[in-house]
Amino acid sequence: MNDLPNEFQDEGSQKPIEEDEKKVKEIIEILSRLEKKIPDLVSFLGEDITYPKKAKSTFFGSKSLPNVNELRDEVNNFTQSKALSDPRKKIRKLLKKYPNYSDLRVLNGIQIFNDTVQSGLSDKKLDVLEKSMREVAIGIHNGGLSIFNTTWFIKIYLKYLECLRDKIVYNRNSIGNHYSWEIRQVLTKLDKKLIQITSLMSIKDKLSGLVMLNSKLKGTVYITECVTKEEIRSACSAIRQDENKTVGVGKTANYVILVVVTLSLLFARIPICHRMVLNILADMPDITKDIILQKQMIETMIRVTDFQLALSNSKKEVKRNMAKNLYERCMAIIKNHIDHYHLTKPHEVDPFLKAAWVVKESDGLFDKKEYQIMLEGTLKLLKTVLENKGNIKGLFDIARHLQSEIVQIYNRAGFGSATPLE
Repeated sequence: MNDLPNEFQDEGSQKPIEEDEKKVKEIIEILSRLEKKIPDLVSFLGEDITYPKKAKSTFFGSKSLPNVNELRDEVNNFTQSKALSDPRKKIRKLLKKYPNYSDLRVLNGIQIFNDTVQSGLSDKKLDVLEKSMREVAIGIHNGGLSIFNTTWFIKIYLKYLECLRDKIVYNRNSIGNHYSWEIRQVLTKLDKKLIQITSLMSIKDKLSGLVMLNSKLKGTVYITECVTKEEIRSACSAIRQDENKTVGVGKTANYVILVVVTLSLLFARIPICHRMVLNILADMPDITKDIILQKQMIETMIRVTDFQLALSNSKKEVKRNMAKNLYERCMAIIKNHIDHYHLTKPHEVDPFLKAAWVVKESDGLFDKKEYQIMLEGTLKLLKTVLENKGNIKGLFDIARHLQSEIVQIYNRAGFGSATPLE
């Protein structure tokens, strides 16, 4: 697992400072390569990740895509199966005919991941996991949006982050306090990146929506069948008149919206998926207030994720500007779309809680007077949420906890004496 030259692997050894420049450069190159493997930007997957468009059919029409249900089962149960089934060969054969079939590409990525579990890969494991993660993510981006594909992507994504974290920590500890200021400079960057990895890995505590979908929709087409752009648009158009209207084979408008919003909110927590999320939102017309607020909630989460990553690795001015923009965004949503006295749905409460969260996280970023105004404004927002306790039981505890933290910040700063709402 350790990539460093043998000369640098013993932290306790007293190697003379005569270590040549070539070896120092080798260490810097290894550490810099690890730094670039952190999936903290949308560009991580590449600049152009859209599959080539299908050529227009001529006289004989276009080829129909193969049914991959059986192959999906084989890949899904590969590690537990004792059968002599080899989905790899089937996938490779099909990919030659259908290289841009998103569902097939996702299955290829999952099988690559399964192979890393089966094999004893060590030094190359991170690269193989990255290949697997990219294949699945890009497949979903190109029309492979389904609960099944998303569930596997999250599993692979978390495994990749775990492997990357462990590799950085191991190599970082092997160096110790190196004499080279260049190496120490790279190590400082990596320490900040480790904080970012921890932040990215926190998504494993935010999977309740995905768990709910897998449980609620088990055995239905929503699990394995991908949601198309046409189905998203049709569902948004239909939801105003008849939420049970059929918009796809075995699909209804209300459940299509539920799946799309839940998965998009999850992907909004993953920087490399932000481009895909924005594309999904573009396919959702602003037809109803609920759809508008759900879209706003998802886009706000994208900005929350960016701000969380910035907290550990950006200048104070950058963090302050991001916090201010996020706070003002939430306040604008509340002003333009929310009825303060009838908060009954999560997407109606969301801007209140997000505004409070960003103010809490901004302690030390603003001048005293400006921050006092933000704190007082946030306490009023939370008071509104808490007064709707009977309608938003699931979010009441979150609001109460935020209120307690902000009251503590307010009193500690000497702005006066604030008390939680009883």
